[in-house]
Amino acid sequence: MRKFVLLVLMLALLISAANVAAQDATATPSADPTPTPTPLPPVEFAAQAVEYAGESDNFAGVDPSGVTVTYWHQYNNPFQLSVISGLVNAFNATNPYGITVDAIAQGNYNDLRTLMNNAIISGDLPNLVAGFNNDALSYALDEVVVDLNPYMADARWGFDDAGIADLNMPILDGWLVDGVRYGWVNQVSAYVLFTNVGVAEALGFSGVPQTLDEFRALSCAAAQSDLTGAEGGAMQGFPIVADASQFESFVASIGGSIWVDGQWNFTNEQSIAVLQLLADMYKEGCAYIPQERFGNTNDFARGTNPMALGSTAGIGITIGNISNANNVVENWTVGVTPPLAAGDTPALQLFTPGVMMITGTPEEQLASWLFLRFFAQADTQKQWSETLSFFPVNLTAARELTPSNPYFGAINDLLASGSVSVYQSPQQLSYGAVRDILATGVADVTSGGMDVAEVAQRMTDDANAALAGG
Repeated sequence: MRKFVLLVLMLALLISAANVAAQDATATPSADPTPTPTPLPPVEFAAQAVEYAGESDNFAGVDPSGVTVTYWHQYNNPFQLSVISGLVNAFNATNPYGITVDAIAQGNYNDLRTLMNNAIISGDLPNLVAGFNNDALSYALDEVVVDLNPYMADARWGFDDAGIADLNMPILDGWLVDGVRYGWVNQVSAYVLFTNVGVAEALGFSGVPQTLDEFRALSCAAAQSDLTGAEGGAMQGFPIVADASQFESFVASIGGSIWVDGQWNFTNEQSIAVLQLLADMYKEGCAYIPQERFGNTNDFARGTNPMALGSTAGIGITIGNISNANNVVENWTVGVTPPLAAGDTPALQLFTPGVMMITGTPEEQLASWLFLRFFAQADTQKQWSETLSFFPVNLTAARELTPSNPYFGAINDLLASGSVSVYQSPQQLSYGAVRDILATGVADVTSGGMDVAEVAQRMTDDANAALAGG
């Protein structure tokens, strides 16, 4: 029945040319399939796949030798493609089982969703596919996603106690829903607060705000100052982005969540407090809404706001933009969204897209797992993370990392030390719809001037209607 519904839905999407919003903070919706990038030479990986000994307790008699694994991924630019190609080449050349991974760039996450929905209907499925955990929940409705727990726990092919202890399980468990491990995290970025320390100190602050009150005070002081940035651009307050990620980061920073007791909830104390904060700061002129995509961090690089929330995936871009603006921003750093009170454990919101194993033969599934297992090795993770500035899920790799820049390194140290609480968006099929509901709500209470309580209730009702609709 669901395959028929999917077919009707895809036809409707084709007719209307609708775009599904990407859920990665850095992804851009596209009306057309993303073209395959022109390849660069593959990056050479030093890591080597290992041979596993002992007796399997979950997959006795399954031999992955000589299997070809098809992996659909989303690495859309030539450099990223060269890195994933190099990693795949290293596995193919060194695994003792003769397994071959055929890695195919299939556009962005939107393109992958379309391809997977087509494949579910046709039955022509890959063995591995990139996506988010709510993508996995969608595909699981058709029983095509494999639970990784039996592989992870297997006496031969899985991790022993020391191996488990060397994994950052709070990150990996973002894909654990009701006891099912729907995928493996392969790239981790964080939502961080870029702070212009020079501006903060010029305005009488000690530097990075340590509490939400200090954050608000610095934003207001900047907006009311006569400071200027590149080309004499006037200093503004904090850039509000009508985006789920920014809102969730603030809520998590004060100990809250938008998912409470099995329901979406924007009327809880922390969510209301954040909506009111954003509404008040906008009304008082302490915050503004950027008029361009990534305007928050672009303005930060131009020295025309004191702080901006953005992904660690954009740190390198911001460094380049600061240079292009003649380095008017000289003293800056990245850190966590400030908590409610000094001394509270800060929260760090993570983006954790990963790879799902899709149903196939027992041999294909085991071969697919061995590639994921190679991806998790400390030496693989270390080079992967150093090259692409994604945080490793292997703790040895995190401790030994030679960061590409000190800003990325500072956040990696926080994760590796466990000195922050980790927040990941709720693992719910309706989360895609909730992102849109949140974006509209934030816009309504800021530039729209609507009542916070009324908007919060409407958001809650709409989100739970999406939840009920599956």
